[in-house]
Amino acid sequence: MYVETERNPKWMNWIAPECFNDKDLFRIVIFFVFHSPCEGVSSMRKSFGEYGWTAPWKNPFYLNKQLEQAASSHKLLYSAKGYEEMDAALEKADLNESFPSNLSRERICIYDNQDNQFLSVFYHIRNAFAHCRLNMVDVDGECVFILEDVQRNKKTGDKLKVSARMILRKSTLLRWIEIIENGEREYIKG
Repeated sequence: MYVETERNPKWMNWIAPECFNDKDLFRIVIFFVFHSPCEGVSSMRKSFGEYGWTAPWKNPFYLNKQLEQAASSHKLLYSAKGYEEMDAALEKADLNESFPSNLSRERICIYDNQDNQFLSVFYHIRNAFAHCRLNMVDVDGECVFILEDVQRNKKTGDKLKVSARMILRKSTLLRWIEIIENGEREYIKG
């Protein structure tokens, strides 16, 4: 069974982008949409190699650990290997029935469609921005992104299959960009 959502859920209707429209938002969109490191999603793609990473996911660099460390101190990433597993993964991430909830706690739940969790995260972030399935809210003076990626469910028409849900701070996305753009460096457990 797939997790389904509507084409225009209510949580997307109360967006207030004017207060978040700044150079940081522009930088995030350019990096994750235009220069997405994922193959096949942008003609302007920039690979990790173009940022100076020769083996980003391997010892001694462990880019995935660097990115996770740059986010919140709680468990950040939950994933599923297929749509059938998304319900359980979303439940573990507290992103299922009451999405979006607890906007102060960063968390990500994705269908790992890139065979690499963080490449999948970047793929789903790109889609959420490119297809406008997002909201930006102020939480204790900080911009928080509510992001969702979906696939059309050919069996049910209007309903969409959820492939990712995320609650991420703007500061986390900016730190991720800096880590990647600064090129390869060894992972130091923090």
